[in-house]
Amino acid sequence: MPVWFIKHSPNILSASEKQSLAKSITELYVSVGLPPFYVQVHFIQDEPNSAFIGGEVHPNFAALTIYHIARAFRTDDQKQRFLSRIDAIINPVFEPKGMDWEYFITESPRDLWKINGMVPPEAGSAGEKEWLRLNKAVKL
Repeated sequence: MPVWFIKHSPNILSASEKQSLAKSITELYVSVGLPPFYVQVHFIQDEPNSAFIGGEVHPNFAALTIYHIARAFRTDDQKQRFLSRIDAIINPVFEPKGMDWEYFITESPRDLWKINGMVPPEAGSAGEKEWLRLNKAVKL
């Protein structure tokens, strides 16, 4: 389960930009075999004068927190390729707006994860393929 929290300054992302980002982020994970429903993207708009960078209000900033549970990186090369793919998604949206942004990824042990009270099937298993086909968690 990848979960993305995108906290951003007020009024810098339109509804269509959010939708486009969410679709691109979802496709990033679907392209490596995850079911689309595993992917969560949450946009959280800061209240005016509530987010500070270096002790000052920043009018054009986004902070992305990305949690990975369904899969883990095995090599530095995988990490770098993935970071490049993230940049290819967010940079074209944020750069033209003159935004500043920051992101980090954290990985959590898979054995601390459940969906609808069920332990998700192992990566690449027949069960996970069925969840992918149905695009939802089902009892197997």
